[in-house]
Amino acid sequence: MSLLVLAACSNSESVGSERTVSAATSASSAETASATTPTAPADTAVVESTTTVGPTTTTTVVTPSELTLGEAGVGGFALGSAAGPVVAGLSAVLGTPTRDDEVAYPLADGFGEYTSAVGDTGFVAPMGRTVCWSVNLCAEFGGASDASMSFTGWTYSNDPTAALSSASGGTIGARWSDLSALEVDAGGCYSVGSGTIDGIRVALESTGDPFSSFDDAGNYVANVPSPGDVSISSMETGKVPVFLYGDC
Repeated sequence: MSLLVLAACSNSESVGSERTVSAATSASSAETASATTPTAPADTAVVESTTTVGPTTTTTVVTPSELTLGEAGVGGFALGSAAGPVVAGLSAVLGTPTRDDEVAYPLADGFGEYTSAVGDTGFVAPMGRTVCWSVNLCAEFGGASDASMSFTGWTYSNDPTAALSSASGGTIGARWSDLSALEVDAGGCYSVGSGTIDGIRVALESTGDPFSSFDDAGNYVANVPSPGDVSISSMETGKVPVFLYGDC
């Protein structure tokens, strides 16, 4: 499925009710205080406060610093995992989701995948669930039913803080000139291009020469802009919903 199509336009139809997954809360007493969170992956950073003499105060803070974006998942949360533990674990790191929607893809497309009722969005399963957090990381889940949903893919975009990154430093706004691991495809859709880093598909934007143009005879010309003018605008891996009628 083309990342450029997804970057150009997106659409989905929500069904069912919105979900809310709350992060674990803390409890304290005059003697002790502790925080309890859902089990975090092994590579998630955990920082504990100092303990004072007298009544004990211990604060556990889980940060996204080691929540590495990867081709096979996010941090220790692998594609194919059951939806519930992935949502709970990522929420423990990133906070309460800002979006949690279920979407039906009831029409078989004849090629082993499915489309929305109006046929404009495709997905790998007849039922999908999209869960997003404040950093604009969205995890996608799919299955034959709500109970059978598993982690199928993720997208990451529009995060000015660049809070998450791949192993080689791929993140939102990172420039091609600073990323030796970024592989850029020739051609694209005007100022929008594509490539990969650490096996992750990326959409690219050029502020200089476009990725494609047309000559005087109307022929398509594929370009490769200067690396200093090209930066990552979005990232994704696995199976995610795709709008089927993008401009390019």
